[in-house]
Amino acid sequence: MIILSVSCRSLERAEPHLRTTRILPRLLLIQGFRSVCGVLKAVAIAFTMAGLSNLPLAAEGLRVQEKLVTDPWSGAAIGGFDPVAYFVDQRPVPGSPEHLAIHAGVAWHFNSESNLAAFLESPETYQPVFGGHDPVMVANGVPVPGHPRLFAIVEGRLYLFRLAENRERFLANAGFRREAERLWPEIQGLLSP
Repeated sequence: MIILSVSCRSLERAEPHLRTTRILPRLLLIQGFRSVCGVLKAVAIAFTMAGLSNLPLAAEGLRVQEKLVTDPWSGAAIGGFDPVAYFVDQRPVPGSPEHLAIHAGVAWHFNSESNLAAFLESPETYQPVFGGHDPVMVANGVPVPGHPRLFAIVEGRLYLFRLAENRERFLANAGFRREAERLWPEIQGLLSP
């Protein structure tokens, strides 16, 4: 753009006979190019603004438009972490593709064959509540994916959180869980299967 504006300024100062012979076609080309650039710039701004409206929801590469948070590259639920390990080891443990189950159309990875068997016996026990979305954000009406390393087990259920502050707020105030449970059916209806 700067080069084009310098060229146009130079053309304006050029002698008249140069403008009419070789330079005029270039000037028309430059002006046409500017028009096309203006249109492309407007389109780029529109796409950027549309993308910015979803920015907080798409952080960390987790797909949030889904009812269950999955990794966009592997398709694995909760980023490929073993859901049973949260209960058995009391910590997030990455699963392995060697111990894989497909449940409800989603790939679940496990650290061991025994964890895989436990999950298949009772998947609803080990799946994260609210599909892995942060319950504090769900209570505020916004489905933001929880991070697999920020978790809490409350009354035998797994909750994932986006921020450590949200985890602390959730544990200190049971009202978040009640409000999230109240709003979840409506929010879930807006998410893709």
